[in-house]
Amino acid sequence: MVENRCYDSDCFDENCRNPEHYNYICLDPNCDEIHCENPDHYDKQLLRDYQAKTDFSVHDHSEKIDYEEDVDLKICGCPDCADDDEHDHDHEHEHHHEHDHDDIEISLCGCPDCADDDDHGHDHGHDHGHGDGELLAEGKPLIANRPIQIIVASGILFVLGHVFEWLSFSPTVVTITYMVGAIIAGYEIAISAYKSLVKRHTVGPAMLLSIACIASFIIGHPEEGAAVTFLYYIAEFLEDYAELRAQRSIKSLVEITPDTARVKVGDKEEIRNVDDVNIGDIVIVKPGDKVPLDGEVISGSSSVNQASITGESVPVLKQVGDDVFSGTVNEEGYLEIKVTTAAKDSVISKIVTLVKRSQLNRSETETLVERVAKYYTPAMMIGALCVAFIPPLLFGQDLTDWVYKALSLLVISCPCAFLISTPVGMVSAITSATRNGVIIKGSSYVEEMRNVKAVIFDKTGTLTEGKLILSEVNVLDENYSEEDIVRIASSLESESSHPIAQAIVNYADENNISSDDVEEFKNVPGKGIIATINGQQFYAANESLIEGSSFDISRDEINKYTAEGNTIIFIGNAERVIGFITVSDKIRDNASEVISDLKQRGVETVMLTGDNKMAANKVASEIGIQHVFSDLLPEDKLNILDTIRNKFGDVAMVGDGINDAPALARANIGIAMGAAGSDVAIETADVALMQDDISKLPYLFSLSHKTMGIIKQNITAAIVIKFLCAILAILGIITLMMSVGVGDLGLTLLVILNSFRIGMVKDPLF
Repeated sequence: MVENRCYDSDCFDENCRNPEHYNYICLDPNCDEIHCENPDHYDKQLLRDYQAKTDFSVHDHSEKIDYEEDVDLKICGCPDCADDDEHDHDHEHEHHHEHDHDDIEISLCGCPDCADDDDHGHDHGHDHGHGDGELLAEGKPLIANRPIQIIVASGILFVLGHVFEWLSFSPTVVTITYMVGAIIAGYEIAISAYKSLVKRHTVGPAMLLSIACIASFIIGHPEEGAAVTFLYYIAEFLEDYAELRAQRSIKSLVEITPDTARVKVGDKEEIRNVDDVNIGDIVIVKPGDKVPLDGEVISGSSSVNQASITGESVPVLKQVGDDVFSGTVNEEGYLEIKVTTAAKDSVISKIVTLVKRSQLNRSETETLVERVAKYYTPAMMIGALCVAFIPPLLFGQDLTDWVYKALSLLVISCPCAFLISTPVGMVSAITSATRNGVIIKGSSYVEEMRNVKAVIFDKTGTLTEGKLILSEVNVLDENYSEEDIVRIASSLESESSHPIAQAIVNYADENNISSDDVEEFKNVPGKGIIATINGQQFYAANESLIEGSSFDISRDEINKYTAEGNTIIFIGNAERVIGFITVSDKIRDNASEVISDLKQRGVETVMLTGDNKMAANKVASEIGIQHVFSDLLPEDKLNILDTIRNKFGDVAMVGDGINDAPALARANIGIAMGAAGSDVAIETADVALMQDDISKLPYLFSLSHKTMGIIKQNITAAIVIKFLCAILAILGIITLMMSVGVGDLGLTLLVILNSFRIGMVKDPLF
């Protein structure tokens, strides 16, 4: 048994330890040398031992997705915004739902006021207390919205109170004016505080602000009490607006799909709801219309704008046999489309579900911020109590003065702006990526992408177009003709979905060469196919399957073809090689630019392929790939992936999501290309490029770095501003009004506006 065969197809040493044959990337997980020349480290047993004791499931993010799952996107989940439904569930036992799938509520804010009182995480009525209607209803004047009316009314009374005070009105009149303004803005805040305290037994921001408001009136600062509720209400309104913006971004994806379709019935047309259109029906799409359902063009041709799905701005020509997607726009021609997918299973519906579900996979930064906030608020409350009573009790200071300072500290302790600093940025990143044809399945992957140190590419279909064509047929046995060689090859390959097999079968079909039935079909992974045709055994294989047999072809002749980047498939019977077929592929136009961009970022690039060494090296040298591994078996890809991760750090794997599924699942970040028509790609990978194009990789790296940079700015600003406000409040330099205006409202506005910049990230290649 071969124990340590190297990665050089020209080497026959079963125990090769030549570093050059391993690209100088050693197999010792404890070696930090990037260019290792120690031959003792090139023992595959070192890797086997490492794999045997390592749990790789931590990297496997693949999951079966229920696209009928009801997913709701929420930015804030504080107790102030939680449901007031009283549940009597006994949460110590397993809770079963009457429906077939779980409702998932997603909270982007983790402050105590946003926690749900249902242990299952359901949030049934979140709106920050702004009423049961939509925050800002579309089509209505701004002033007709209840939150705006509350802000305007409370603001007018707040200003009026100052005017009355300046005009020396009775203190009672002034106080009542401020009190009415405080009640208008603070009523819903007080209700939220009650729910938080009584139903969930937690003290959230609403309770802190309620205490500060009431205490302000008691100690003779009614203007500060009115300011607290007024400014806090605006801050909460801004948080809700950020949520509304995210929800409308998702909603806009849904709304690109028309509600009705023109269905062809005989020689007539019927207008039907898309949900009433069946698979197999023929729909008509006229110029300017949106494609109503996913399907296949059966008549006509036209340019179709697919920006809503793939993010590509240039329309794509669609002809008979091409797939089209719901929500794309027919720009000029007449199309008849055979429906292949129900409305609920369309690509755009899946995209919407994936974007909503993305908040289930929360980043480490979000988790850390929420964990810190759990201790932050109680600590600030204890600090406020100390500020209020220690100086008066121990040093005889004025009690009212120090209570006022403590109230300022209490207001500053509101954690909402700090908590939304991360999730609002993540939502901006994920929705922005979706509009660029990149589906990111969770904020954790936005964060992880920044840490990737090496990108591994499959060659065929990733760095090359994967549209192989049969370029040459060579006969080595005079008993067979070129047509015989093609017939045998197409018969063998007709059972395979590999791109090489498709190239051979397509060539046979185009040249009207019929295939024969095969028996005893056997696929040898990474090597080839063996089967019986008309009672005789044949094979179609690369060199590794037929080594040791009698070759009627010289090594020089093989090298001549492989040096040109062609892949050779040998056709033989039980006795000899009877011929060989060459297939060729085209390198993607932007592959070299992508590789160059990654190298400028300091990211290592690696290519894996089952093709021969010379063909692989030709592609690698043309586009600038740094490390090349050829003649690989499927299991070799996992071994190399583990080795690359040990050597360089976090690894991203780029493939088609079908043949590369194991490696995509094993990588830190699995990136599947051409996912628009592939459930396997979407469910296996962490990131799905809807378009069959690697040019989105630089954008993905830029988005990750920009997002994490902005989130870091948000967190830093939140900490620094709150700390400074706390110090200034204790020193008596800032008022209660300034504390809530800067430490809550101002900070919330800063965080939200800064996060909106993420949507401005541009594609570096375009």
